[in-house]
Amino acid sequence: MTEALRLSGVWLTFPAADGHLDILKGLDFSAATGESVAIVGPSGSGKSSLIAVAAGLERASRGEVTLLGERIASYGEDQLAKLRRGRVSMVFQSFHLLETMTAFDNVRAPLEIARLDRVDARANDALEAVGLTPRRLHYPGQLSGGERQRVAVARALASDPALVFADEPTGNLDTESGLVVADLLFSIAKDRGSTLVVVTHDADLAARADRIVHMRDGHIV
Repeated sequence: MTEALRLSGVWLTFPAADGHLDILKGLDFSAATGESVAIVGPSGSGKSSLIAVAAGLERASRGEVTLLGERIASYGEDQLAKLRRGRVSMVFQSFHLLETMTAFDNVRAPLEIARLDRVDARANDALEAVGLTPRRLHYPGQLSGGERQRVAVARALASDPALVFADEPTGNLDTESGLVVADLLFSIAKDRGSTLVVVTHDADLAARADRIVHMRDGHIV
């Protein structure tokens, strides 16, 4: 089975008053193509830092990151953006929708930026998949928290990405809305053959993944 992602001996270190602070400590991690992996652990264990480094949003201080078959250590921002465009998506706890755009335009805009084909059809299909066709022309302020996160899921998956990172995707939602979003995220990613890496404190959400990885103090344990 091919790998969508590999971190080998990765350290993430920041300057601190007493010299330096190690966030990730020689970490090894991989995710196979089409696999879903949940990353769990206490706050401050390095979960979000792992996916930030994996996605190229943070630079590893040491070690090697291989993203979709490409070693990205020497990549500039333009190269990283080109590699991720249409192929790597993210879902965040706080939605990150543009308030001045409708649900449809929030989903459509990244497709247009990635210069994909059939952008309108893809956006409509993604909104239909998350059950929001009747709300497609509503603005984020007119949607509930659960609906906004469903738009975020639609946006992340509309391009049929190879890899999806989700950082506490149900963290801001009530139990019922969280269950709906989790169902959609896992089912749509599976249907589209996307690799899914999810950071979560939610044991029920983690249990949906093919594999659960536990982190503590910057290590996988």
